[in-house]
Amino acid sequence: MSHVVPKREAAVRLHLATGEVRRGTVFLDFIDVIHRGAQTLLDKLNGDAAWFPVRGPRGVEIVNRARIVLVEPGDGLDPELVRKDAAAVFRQESVTVHLLGDRKLDGRIEMDLPDEFSRVSDFLNFPLNFFALETERGPVLVSKEHVVSLVPHERPPAAPEPDVADFRRGARA
Repeated sequence: MSHVVPKREAAVRLHLATGEVRRGTVFLDFIDVIHRGAQTLLDKLNGDAAWFPVRGPRGVEIVNRARIVLVEPGDGLDPELVRKDAAAVFRQESVTVHLLGDRKLDGRIEMDLPDEFSRVSDFLNFPLNFFALETERGPVLVSKEHVVSLVPHERPPAAPEPDVADFRRGARA
């Protein structure tokens, strides 16, 4: 009897907290338990498992997810295996991400949060640790644990100016 569960293979470059970059293959489920579609790299990184196997030049290693700074999908990897389709995205924001070790990344985040939670700070405080950043070279998956700061490029919407006449009459907002 075989105990091997069929998986999809996704080539990646893992950027670790040590500064090391490892090339390898991550194994994805055909069906994700949360959304019932094909599991993506983003699903895998945001899953419950703190450790997962990666096949690399040294064989199979079990990698600690908390030590991953960012993941670059391998060349030619099907975009459907990187993250879910962005059809449900409510808002996009151009940002600069500052990572530990003085590394900077420019790109766009896609926030699929309702309007009342559509600020960048809401997005960052959402419980999932990894998020997709669309860069010039394609998407990368970034760990919030290794982000020092994130700078939005767009200015926030201006608050409406109070009406001076209402203010003089004692009207309150």
